[in-house]
Amino acid sequence: MALLHSGDASSEDRGMNQPAPRTGRHLIVGDGPIGLATAQALHARGQEVTLASRSAPKAAAYPHLRLDALDAGALKRAAQGYGHIHLTLGLPYRTRVWQRDWPRVMRGAIDAALAHGALLVWFDNVYAYGPSPLQVPMREDHPIAPASRKGAVRAALLEMLREADAARGLRWLVARSADFYGPGVRLSMLYALAVQRQLQGRAAWWLGDPDKRHSFTYVPDAGLALALLALDEGAWRQTWHLPTHGHAPTPRQLLAETARLLGAPAQVRAIPAGLTRAMALFSPPLAQVSEMLYQFREDYVFGSDKFMARYPDFRITPHAEGLARMVDSLRPAGRA
Repeated sequence: MALLHSGDASSEDRGMNQPAPRTGRHLIVGDGPIGLATAQALHARGQEVTLASRSAPKAAAYPHLRLDALDAGALKRAAQGYGHIHLTLGLPYRTRVWQRDWPRVMRGAIDAALAHGALLVWFDNVYAYGPSPLQVPMREDHPIAPASRKGAVRAALLEMLREADAARGLRWLVARSADFYGPGVRLSMLYALAVQRQLQGRAAWWLGDPDKRHSFTYVPDAGLALALLALDEGAWRQTWHLPTHGHAPTPRQLLAETARLLGAPAQVRAIPAGLTRAMALFSPPLAQVSEMLYQFREDYVFGSDKFMARYPDFRITPHAEGLARMVDSLRPAGRA
């Protein structure tokens, strides 16, 4: 069992004829953009979906549970009767919180899945990949050698899944994306540093080198792909990279397009390393990003060939189309 890498399927599994999805019940823990996109895609395929989060529901279209994923007992009770548990939640972006809370969330999700015979789907990122510089392109067999404390947390969670599979027969699926973008997405560097400023008529900022290639995964594509994988028993017990455009643009190229759409200045101003360190003293969120800056100073190219080989008819949304939808969703009401 090769959890940390691709868990290669047989040539038959990789064929173009996919098994028909079974009707099932899905508990999606985390109702942010990825959770909502996954719910929409599953619902469109006749699946019963419930979203769960600590906060009030964000989408009236689906049933919602108030659930704290840190409460293992509550999660186990909530998961009764569900064949799939999807972990799409995020935790506050602080290393100490990740070190304290992510193992609790994963342990509770594993126990809930095993208690009810459910498939556990985890939406992961690439933080566990390393060392720096990252391979170009990154594929599912990239070495797990994290270059950051947050990456070390993610690597430890992967080990928890591996151990639960080997010792207890857990059924699992890990799906990773690059940095993501899309309609309504605000918790991203692309928005926080750049598009948000362009919406205000100002020049975009960027951490690191805006002329290094950087992949971005479109959120609706990620949600559809997560649904396809969860419903495909031949995809389980593997790690998958979610479909991402094979041409990795530079941030400068992407932001030239959003600037055009918004009528904003076309300049992209790289924040000098010294200024980044100084700003981090007064901005806790920026301080938390500092250990991840290697991802913005080198080529960050995400490969999803494995997914496309299994689902060759999947249409990856072109960047221009995805950026236009993102901008339209973020533009203040009344502005065209």
